[in-house]
Amino acid sequence: MQREIIRPAPTPQVRARNGPSQRVRTYDYVIVGGGTTGLVAANRLSEDPHKTVLVIENGILNNGTLSSIPGNSGGLNFEAMYDIYSAPVPNLGNQTFLVTVGNVVGGGSYVNGMQFDRGANADYDAWEELGNKGWGWKGLQKYFLKSNHFDAPSAETKKEFGITYDAKAYGDGPVKVSIPDWQFPDMKKIFASWKNVDIPHPQEGFADPVGVYWSPNSINKATATRTTSRSAYYDPIASKRSNLKLLTNSHVDEITFSTSRTGALTATGVKYTSKDNGVQTHVIAAKEVILAAGGVFTPHLLMVSGIGPKDVLEAAGVAVKKDSPAVGSNFQDHIANYMNFDLQGLATNSIISINTNATYNQTVYDLYLTSKTGPYSVGRANGLVFMALKHFESNYKAIVQKIRAQTAANFLPARYSSNENLLRGYKKQADILAKQFSSAKAAVGEIVIQPWGFSGIANNKPLSRGTITLNTTHPEAYPIVQWNTFQNPVDADIMVSLTKYNRKHWARPELASYKPAETSPGTQYQTDEEIIHGGIESGSLAPSFAHPSGGCSMMPEKFGGCVGADLKVYGVGKLSVIDASIIPLVPAAHLQATMYAIAEKASDIIKARA
Repeated sequence: MQREIIRPAPTPQVRARNGPSQRVRTYDYVIVGGGTTGLVAANRLSEDPHKTVLVIENGILNNGTLSSIPGNSGGLNFEAMYDIYSAPVPNLGNQTFLVTVGNVVGGGSYVNGMQFDRGANADYDAWEELGNKGWGWKGLQKYFLKSNHFDAPSAETKKEFGITYDAKAYGDGPVKVSIPDWQFPDMKKIFASWKNVDIPHPQEGFADPVGVYWSPNSINKATATRTTSRSAYYDPIASKRSNLKLLTNSHVDEITFSTSRTGALTATGVKYTSKDNGVQTHVIAAKEVILAAGGVFTPHLLMVSGIGPKDVLEAAGVAVKKDSPAVGSNFQDHIANYMNFDLQGLATNSIISINTNATYNQTVYDLYLTSKTGPYSVGRANGLVFMALKHFESNYKAIVQKIRAQTAANFLPARYSSNENLLRGYKKQADILAKQFSSAKAAVGEIVIQPWGFSGIANNKPLSRGTITLNTTHPEAYPIVQWNTFQNPVDADIMVSLTKYNRKHWARPELASYKPAETSPGTQYQTDEEIIHGGIESGSLAPSFAHPSGGCSMMPEKFGGCVGADLKVYGVGKLSVIDASIIPLVPAAHLQATMYAIAEKASDIIKARA
């Protein structure tokens, strides 16, 4: 992942709804969002030629090379993302941060860092422990296998870099992932610096995701291009089906409902506006409306449509159709510290050379165009370190005790104090996290291994919870995203421990030839308080690793859930959610592989009830 660029929050953009209307059309399924999960569901549901499927995507079919060429993944493709910024984060100097959300067909799979890894078994078993039967590792494993296919590096590359893998950990699905044959030379030494570190060294991270391991990227080895949900699930087959229609550059304005004589609420369809001509259209969903708009915009659409916390809706002047405090609650993301070290003696063909030498950059770019090899054929990282708390914090038991001794409501948004279900669900989550922090079965901290001095680290198990709410003046404008980073002080404790650990690693003798000098946040920050302050001052600390999730969580209502294990929104008929907003407890992993598995399982669930 790359450092989010901090910019002032933009003026809210009000979505137009005042254009002329078109006639109503009916489909069996209306899917809101043509991103990572939406296109998977569109493919699977349209396999039945007797079912009609409509996908409505806010972005366009982008065929540019900024995302498709793997070597470009080190930069943020702003053209393919929403220009949405967070509310000021109090514990990060009241800075605002870019909220990284894809605004393109393919969604996050089109703009992410291409990491393809999964959480530990315990991460998914926690979902089942929270009341979601069938959503533990045993229930999800076959869907991971169903979605992906791994291509190994060449025997020469494997030997030269000491790469280990186990192809049997993957499946034979449409998402092509690989460890490319070409690797940056410095990756050999930097990855090898972990050889004698006292943490697990699994042969294959996709089988055993705790420790240090080589990890694939979502790169199609045959074409040396990025794999996306579009290239895997839509373009090859689904795009040719007459019963599937993809609408692009179209904004879904609201979900429409009917109310029975007994007061039962049922989703009937959606209204959307074409951004090409300003015309608003009402479409009917005969079977279901399926929300796949992502971890930020699905909660927003529910609230704009009248489903959400009553106080939030009323403050924004939105008619309350269902009071649901769960919508926009339990919002989570991995907390990042984008550390950087100035390195001496890097190989000539390094990322630094690409960034600073225009002639070399053009040479290797031409090499990619002619032979699909070289620096532009790979991503930025094929090495990952996922560590249990005890791996990087010797005093981990004190942190666990601190969690258990907390009065939870003191470190949560105000809405938790007034809602027993939300608070009960959070306490259940905190208990699970305390158990995970006590063992070595699940990771808490992450370090991304890259072949240069950029060294991003992340607290993968935050206890703080954010919120997504409405702009009270213009509810149709972008939602108010509040991360509440470090509201729970344990999160800062863990980030400090991980930062110190990363510093010690870069001081190891195996890396001495690089003469690493920390430039961000900087060695002048030494005490715990200074490390957090330095991260704020230098801009290395960020509330997000681009994994926004949890704002419409899958849990029983008694735990403050929004949807059940069947993915139906509580209290509303014919309305389901299948994106990252359903994640009740964010796993220690980059979310791409998990979202493909969720979408495959969701498709089977929806098919079964049809």
